[in-house]
Formats: sequence, C-alpha cells, structure tokens
Amino acid sequence: MNELRVDGDSLMKLLSELAAHGRSPSGGWTRPALSEADAAARRIVIARLAALGLEIRHDEVGNLRARRPGSDGAAAPVWTGSHLDSVPSGGYLDGPLGVAGAVCALEALARAKVKTRRAIEVVVFVGEEGSRFPRGTIGSAAVSGELSAVEVLALRDAEGVSFADALAAYRDPGAAIPARVAPGEVHAFVELHVEQGGVLEANGAQIGAVTAIAGLVQRAVTFTGDANHAGATPMHLRRDALLAAAEWALALERAAREVGGGAVATVGKLEVFPGGKNIIPGRVEAICDLRAPDAAHLDAVDARAVAALQHGAARRVAVSERRLQRVEPGAMDERVIAAVERAAAQVGLRSHRMVSGAIHDALHMAEVTASSMIFVPSVGGRSHCPEEETRPEHLTAGATVLAHLLLGLAG
Repeated sequence: MNELRVDGDSLMKLLSELAAHGRSPSGGWTRPALSEADAAARRIVIARLAALGLEIRHDEVGNLRARRPGSDGAAAPVWTGSHLDSVPSGGYLDGPLGVAGAVCALEALARAKVKTRRAIEVVVFVGEEGSRFPRGTIGSAAVSGELSAVEVLALRDAEGVSFADALAAYRDPGAAIPARVAPGEVHAFVELHVEQGGVLEANGAQIGAVTAIAGLVQRAVTFTGDANHAGATPMHLRRDALLAAAEWALALERAAREVGGGAVATVGKLEVFPGGKNIIPGRVEAICDLRAPDAAHLDAVDARAVAALQHGAARRVAVSERRLQRVEPGAMDERVIAAVERAAAQVGLRSHRMVSGAIHDALHMAEVTASSMIFVPSVGGRSHCPEEETRPEHLTAGATVLAHLLLGLAG
C-alpha cells in the first residue's frame, strides 16, 4: 500500500490554520482548555471531518468523536487522536499534530478509496495539558473511568469558573453521548505525537514506537520562615524560606540521579513572598514534578522527595506539603507496538522502540484497550516552548505511518 500517503501540503495547511488560534503576544501558543481559542481550533477540525462525511458527536465532558464507518457494524472501532489545548506559551505541534495527522490519514484513506472492516474514530480529547483546570488528561481520564463525568464537570479553574460552565465555549449541537467506554468497546487506540525529547534525533530514526508512558507525581510544598530586613538581620538569626526550598530542589535532583531507572525530578514552579529585593523571603510556594517509567522507581523518587523536606527543619523553616496528583505508569500493548513498526517499514522508515517521559491521553486509553503511540523527531528535543519544531517531512511521514497503521488495525 505504498500509494497510501498523506498529503504533506494539506497537513501543513491544517496545522497552520490551527496555529492561528491562541498565539501569545510574548511568543508561543497559549490555548487553554475550553477557551475561545480552543473552541475555534476545534471548529476547524470539525469542518475538515465533516467534509469527509464522518458522523460527528461529542460526549458529556466535551471530547469530540468523528466516526468513519466500517463494513462490519458490530466490530469494535479503532480510535486515534490527541488534544488541541496547550501549555502557556507552548508550541504549535504538541497535541494538534495527533489531531491533524488523524484527519489527514483519513483523507488519505478516502483518496485511496480504502474501505475497512472496523469503523475508525478520530477523537479530540479535552483538557489534556492541565494548564487551566487542576489536573491534566481530563478527557481521556473520563473515557477510561478514572474520573466520572460528575467529577470532571465540577472542576474549577483559578478564576472559579466551573468546567461545566466553560464547556459552553464549544457550542456543540445535539445530545452528548456517555464519556466512559467499557473494555472491549474500542478495538485499539493509537496517538501520533511529537517526541518532545531528543532520542529519535540522536538515534537517526524517523519513527518512535512507544512501549510505555512514564507515571507522574506532583506535590505542592509551602516553606514558611520569617520575612525580615535584608540588611539589618544577621545571618545566624535568619529563617530564609527560599534557601530551604533551594536545598530541597537540589535534593530532588540528587534523588532522581541516584534512583536511576529513567526517573526525573523537576521543581518547575517557585513563588517567593513577599518578593522584595531587600526582604528576606518569608514564604515560598513550590511545586515538584516527579516521573518514572515504572511504579517502583516512581515510588522511590517520591519517597526521597518527601524525606528531603527535612532540610526545612535544619533552617528553622516550617514545611507543609500535599500531593496534587499521581498518575500511574502505563505499558503499551505489544500487538499495537509491533503494528507501528510494521507500518513504518511499509513506507521505508526506520523505527525505534522507546519510553515516553511525557504523559499523554494514550496512558488512559491503555486502561481500556490495546494502545501505543507514534513519535516523530523533535528538532533539538525542544517542546512546551515556542521553539518546538519538527521537520515537515517528518510530520508527513508520521501521519502516513498512522494511515497505514489504521488500515492494518481496522482490517
């Protein structure tokens, strides 16, 4: 089926149209879930899907589902898709590639006049990034049942707006279908995504076949000392909250290196109060992000992170912490991983098996069906930043592999 190829110009045009929404004046893209920019991008995708004659529906938490029928109406469908929301000042490919690539893969199947036994559904998941509401992978967690629809609709953003009220931004017509799917209801799921790291580039491979997705623990920590005059307070009388937080952050770096096994640790948010240049920091709010590809290493680095909070006591700084989120690591399905490799080989591309350090909707989909991901190289390994980029030929190659993979999985 070498004639089954995605139109690269069409793919780049769609990605460009999506990138017109949510562009930040300071650089990059900021497209929060259920924002007008998110809704505008979604309407572009709906128009392309409607042009293919697909049945377009939405579920009770806002996930979009577009169905290309198969010849066997009783057979479970194959799903593919990703998300359209972004992190603040992020890139234009993280999420949208998986959506645009799915649209263009189905367009390629239509041009080749290919009919499949199983239906194929393009899914646009809502709220994957967690940049607006207090958790990520919202839509796929509702599909897997990790979150109920009631829990999702009750979420509130930093301004107090409920998910239920914000959902009106989509202005979807028609009745919503249930979000949760039962095991066996979906035959397989595959998500096309930029790698967001430098493994493929370093290995010279064009396609990544994802074998597992790392788990995550995030903790919020408050360090409380004394705010005081920076010049009049002797060093031995200080209770500097920032220094306690800094020692903790360095301890996390050591913990991840010593635990090994692919564990990583980041303190990505640090707020210092009162924030004056001549005031000793009296309070620091910090959030850490801990990840590992298996539960044992995730447990180990998390335990070290909590134990390291004792540095605060040595500086007479009070410390309190709470766990914001834990997402368990997830193995991908060998059958779908091998199918990714076969699809890459069909179009003459070299694939490389790898773990995803970032969390994706495929993690929750793996809880209900056989799943994997297709990665394409990220230039310089950059992502979640305005410099995020993938070469156009690699974007087209990934979408073409997706088209072959969907054909293989759908029969």
